[in-house]
Amino acid sequence: QHWSPDLGASSRALGREVLSAPCSSLCWHEGGIYATDFSGNILCWKPGDAAANARRVVGQSVAVTGINDLGQYCELAISPTGEVFVGDQDNARLVSFENGSSRVLLDDLVRTLFCSPAGVLYVLLSGGRVVQKLVGSTFQTVIDAETLPADLQFEGYAIAVTKEEVIYLLDDRNSRILRIDPAEPLKPSVVGEVPSEQDPDLCSLFVTEAGTIYVADHDQGKVLAFRPGNICPTEVLQCPDDLLPMAVLVHGRSMYVGMVDDRDS
Repeated sequence: QHWSPDLGASSRALGREVLSAPCSSLCWHEGGIYATDFSGNILCWKPGDAAANARRVVGQSVAVTGINDLGQYCELAISPTGEVFVGDQDNARLVSFENGSSRVLLDDLVRTLFCSPAGVLYVLLSGGRVVQKLVGSTFQTVIDAETLPADLQFEGYAIAVTKEEVIYLLDDRNSRILRIDPAEPLKPSVVGEVPSEQDPDLCSLFVTEAGTIYVADHDQGKVLAFRPGNICPTEVLQCPDDLLPMAVLVHGRSMYVGMVDDRDS
């Protein structure tokens, strides 16, 4: 669903449905929103179009040379040039789609992935404890949680990377957001944290150019925001009708939230 609040207005602001399929991952590319559903498809929808005008770019009935049978649970990233990367969790592989063809980049379980504005692909491996990036045709380790002090070790569930290649990690184990500067990769800083007494279940991460961090709290049915310089969250959305957030995307003054009605998704 889609909201156009002042991203800080009433958390119960009414939105409108723009895609009828539940979405587990959302990306913006060249004026369109790309989404993974739970049926092995990647959909593309342009704001302003009717939901019925969403088109499949990967999946059933789409002509693709190579792999086109994705599993139910997929994570999505898109490069500035339009190359589509999919972490196919059911089949433990990372697949690239470009110009009507696909290829496997990695035979491993990718927890999540992100393509930076500079076109660098980052992935979370080893249960979210290792961050790697694609350099040429090989993946290189950027940071391994095991190399950090105990109080800064993480189990990453989501990742975002800025144009300066600064990494933000949603640390699932500790319900917090870590910021990793590429100049000092062994000194992450905590830039957001949800108190454990709120029983959070954080599952999505989006960072704006201005530095505001948005996360989805799945079980609580909320979207939270961390403003620059404040590690405490503000509730910006309470999902309607017992729906639960899976993915968050902010573009301009609009927020798009992929929701499901199944607490186990």
